[in-house]
Amino acid sequence: MDKYQKISDFGNVNHFDNICGCFSNLCSLSMGCLFPQCLFGRIYEISGFGECFAGCCKIFSMQFIINLIFSSLIFDKEISLFYHKFNVDIKNCTKDPICNNYNYTEIYNNNCSLNNNTICDCLKESVVEKCNFEKNIDTELMDLYEYISLLSILNLIVYMTINGCFYGHYRTKISRRYNILHNSRWDFIIHFLPCVHQIALCQEYNTVSRLELKPIYVVNVN
Repeated sequence: MDKYQKISDFGNVNHFDNICGCFSNLCSLSMGCLFPQCLFGRIYEISGFGECFAGCCKIFSMQFIINLIFSSLIFDKEISLFYHKFNVDIKNCTKDPICNNYNYTEIYNNNCSLNNNTICDCLKESVVEKCNFEKNIDTELMDLYEYISLLSILNLIVYMTINGCFYGHYRTKISRRYNILHNSRWDFIIHFLPCVHQIALCQEYNTVSRLELKPIYVVNVN
């Protein structure tokens, strides 16, 4: 069985390309910045881990699921705030004419009190709930803003952690496959940081492409 080993100019140890050298290859740089999943797919295929499409789907599916979870939480909060609060239930009150003939403005100006208003019993709770919500709309909106901001920050941290773990794992695998000097912690950090992550993908693509073009020395393993 033949085993293949890449030999660099520095003996048996290879090195990643200069990370600033990515700016000399605008094609890979633009793909890394705009479509990092696609560039990873190409790295995945060139490195012999599998097809490009499979590599793209792996990371895209993980990111999609994470974003879907956080988006669902935000959407559920908005629905519960705006739909249920404004949806006054009058289905069981339509037969009584008095239910459609109450002065909501007077109730609102009276601090949501029903003292001097004639209103059917089935609407009292819903109307008071709607009135109290509109009275405190500024507070409710501020709470929603803080909730969305907190979830967005948490989503970003989880997203960056997923990138660090996933891309860092494959950066380590690439380093071992091509005998490249590396540090596992640095592999995680470089893909955890925004912007640096995209440039690191370009660096990996350029490095793997360069090493694949080098002469291959066959080592016979008995």
